[in-house]
Amino acid sequence: MKQKLLLIVPTLHQGGQERVVVRSARLLADKYDITIAIFDDSDIGYDTEGLDIVNLNVPSARFKLFKLINIIRRTVKLKALKKKINPDISYSQGGTAGIINCLTSSYGGAIWVGIRSFYDVNYVHINKIYKRYADLIVCCAKDIEYEMQARYNVTKTATLYNPYDCDRLLEDSKKGEPDLPLPTTDAAGKKIRYIMALGRNDDLKCYWHMIKTFKLIQLVIPEARLVIIGGGDFDPYKRMIKGLGLEDDVIFTGAQSNPFVYLKHGEILWLTSRIEGFPNALVEGMAVGLVPVAVNCPSGPAEILIENGSIYSCAEKFDMMDDSSGPKVIYGEYGVLTPSLSYDKDMDFAHITAEHFNLAEAIVDLMHDDAKMASYSKKAMERARMFGYEEYHDNFDKLVEKINE
Repeated sequence: MKQKLLLIVPTLHQGGQERVVVRSARLLADKYDITIAIFDDSDIGYDTEGLDIVNLNVPSARFKLFKLINIIRRTVKLKALKKKINPDISYSQGGTAGIINCLTSSYGGAIWVGIRSFYDVNYVHINKIYKRYADLIVCCAKDIEYEMQARYNVTKTATLYNPYDCDRLLEDSKKGEPDLPLPTTDAAGKKIRYIMALGRNDDLKCYWHMIKTFKLIQLVIPEARLVIIGGGDFDPYKRMIKGLGLEDDVIFTGAQSNPFVYLKHGEILWLTSRIEGFPNALVEGMAVGLVPVAVNCPSGPAEILIENGSIYSCAEKFDMMDDSSGPKVIYGEYGVLTPSLSYDKDMDFAHITAEHFNLAEAIVDLMHDDAKMASYSKKAMERARMFGYEEYHDNFDKLVEKINE
């Protein structure tokens, strides 16, 4: 008889935690009887056909009083659902879902709470609730798990990486060409070399660092182009680009339902984030053969690109490097890691600092080494498969066995 698994997430809008819930529901259906509980069914952004979804119909509220009332209403409704279906495991994603899951801990079998971002470690009150009520705190990266253990002295933790269908991503990349054409040669007849970035306009992505650094890269490699794939208002960055004289060299595609038809034209997948959890964009770019270049932000890049890597060990390596001996860069087994960048948002296009020069030099050196680029492309694809569907299923089963011991 299948064990009953209740997956809890506030909504199914397009986002990382929502994607993991939908994928988990499909991947684990062979072994588990799965129900998805959501608080709001508006604006569902994923294919949910065939999934058992229960809408508790308590949408988010704007004001503090109504938020408190919502907690009560959501708790009552989730408690009723748990009593009805009697799940063996109740696994929540997101802080609000985690709180409600814990507040109904007497009714839902084993209580699992998921932590999707390194930033979530800072929510002291929520994490104290998790420590008290959760049977397992499931982190999407080892550095997050380590940080939870160190800050809150918790032992009921585990790491479960996000799942990726690498074959499907490759197939998606072959489904036609971009709506916005990407030229193959420049005015001088040289092959254009595309550097790709994937993510919405969010200050956490630190696109101001990327654009300033790209200006330095293009001074050495004029055939380089930067393509930013993601939704949001990029007008402030377009003004920065105009000031740097890059109007024809930085391309904004907007949000794309299939970004892989763009990614297949790239050579590098570039990430300059201030903070992540387990960056989907990095692994997805690697899955289609792009060479990953990422800053050592918390968390994800270090352990994706370096065998047994962590943000802490890599930060120590960068601190020990001599500035005079070339760029500070770690050539990992599966990609290139550079130091974390300053957090202060700086839209002054003329203010280019030493960290931008270091990052530009590292990327220029990489792009000038054809053998290294080819090697990393192959290794990146191999690494992405280590986060495949089968691995996710096996690791999930192991966590279930561990809880049941």
